[in-house]
Amino acid sequence: MADITDHLKTLFILPFIFFVFACEDVVDVQTADAPKQIVVDAWLTNQPVRQEIKLTYSQPYFNSDFAEPATGASVEIMSSTGKQFFFEETSTGIYSWTGASDEILGNPGDQFELTIVLDNQTLTASSTMFPVPAVDSIRQEYREDELSGPDGIYTQFFARDLPGLGNTYWIKSFKNGEYLNKPEEINLAFDAGFDGGSQLDGLIFIPPIRELTNPIPDDFPADDAPYQEGDKIRVEIHSISLEAFEFMSMVRDQILNGSNTIFAFPIANSQGNIQSDNQNNALGVFCVSAVSVAEREIN
Repeated sequence: MADITDHLKTLFILPFIFFVFACEDVVDVQTADAPKQIVVDAWLTNQPVRQEIKLTYSQPYFNSDFAEPATGASVEIMSSTGKQFFFEETSTGIYSWTGASDEILGNPGDQFELTIVLDNQTLTASSTMFPVPAVDSIRQEYREDELSGPDGIYTQFFARDLPGLGNTYWIKSFKNGEYLNKPEEINLAFDAGFDGGSQLDGLIFIPPIRELTNPIPDDFPADDAPYQEGDKIRVEIHSISLEAFEFMSMVRDQILNGSNTIFAFPIANSQGNIQSDNQNNALGVFCVSAVSVAEREIN
């Protein structure tokens, strides 16, 4: 009986060993180069600061070089109020508009039409500036025995989603003036939750969204707490369109694909709202946001 048991163990182990070693084969994925496309990066706000639109060209997925800037374009925006804004190329591929003192693009409820003429084609897109809730407060607390970090000061913001289903936001946090821009730190909200299925209309944002004001460390467990006394924190809520929300959700998922292992999403371009008059698919998104802001010093 012992011999039979040993043989059964051997029969089980051998296929397992074969499976493990078989998984080590390297698969060289060949991807065809797609036609070059114009990429529009047009995230504008109602803040009285210089507004910028960045134009580049797409490149192969495995090309890690900086994207080629698109120069020589004509870029303008028309507001539903009748105002026209001309964006001048202030640096290579960067088109800017700066108003007079305290001049802004518009107010919640205004609609905007973007027109770009480049490479014998005309690109167009539209965006509505939606209202944005105020940041009620930013709070700090000293925490002990955190699962993913050391004892120390942690922060969260408080704000309430505006009434009415379907509001979408991009919450941006800054530590000592530095934008927290890791893929894991892209903080998007659909009403007060993560997506439309949550049905969290008119409520205070849920804790995972409120607490993404804390920098995500590169290594776990972290050596230092997110904030120290004297640090400054800034939280901005940007109202964004549903198209912009879906675009950024897909961007985040694609960037984080490397950590999704067998659950990774298929590689694909994020679908934006840029249209071309000659049937060439353009990439990117045009969004004009209202912004609410709160700041505090950690003490």
